[in-house]
Amino acid sequence: MKAARRSVAFVSGLLLYSFCVGVAVKYANTGLPRQVYTQLGGRSSLAVMLGEAVAVAALLFLVAAGWGYLTLRPSRRRHRPYVAWMLSGVGVAWAAWLIFGAFNFALKPRAYAAPLQSMLLSSNAAPLFGALNIFGVVGGVWVAGRLAKRRQLSLPSSRARPTGDDAPVTESGRDSVPSSLASRSTMPPH
Repeated sequence: MKAARRSVAFVSGLLLYSFCVGVAVKYANTGLPRQVYTQLGGRSSLAVMLGEAVAVAALLFLVAAGWGYLTLRPSRRRHRPYVAWMLSGVGVAWAAWLIFGAFNFALKPRAYAAPLQSMLLSSNAAPLFGALNIFGVVGGVWVAGRLAKRRQLSLPSSRARPTGDDAPVTESGRDSVPSSLASRSTMPPH
């Protein structure tokens, strides 16, 4: 069962990053109204591109936090959230998208003329598809992991505690009855 939860977290990380890249590319292709661009200095100005990149990263942070929490939250106390497995899935998906973007960039000769700020900040420009997007997704998964861990600690323990006169339990959870295996200083009579 542990392996299944790890696999779910890993695959969820893969799907999460791929979904976030799709959302970011869709938003970058849509853009803002032309009046906003003309007031801010044009679509290719650094202020507009940085503002769009931060807005997309914030949106992806919220999506990743929600998705990650739904994936990582425990239903019982003993199930700890597998944040590292989900982050490794995000990392593998990021590497796959980076390789795809590198091939896509190499096959389009007009992309070589694009300014560096466009390649780093634009969510629809290969090979990075928005450099801030990975930070938004990783930050969202990390926050989701912290929230899932907090939920895990707030759930009641799933282990049964001994009750009754046979095994008294103190506040610390240890038995208060002395051990019967203690060493004896005298030999028992024969």
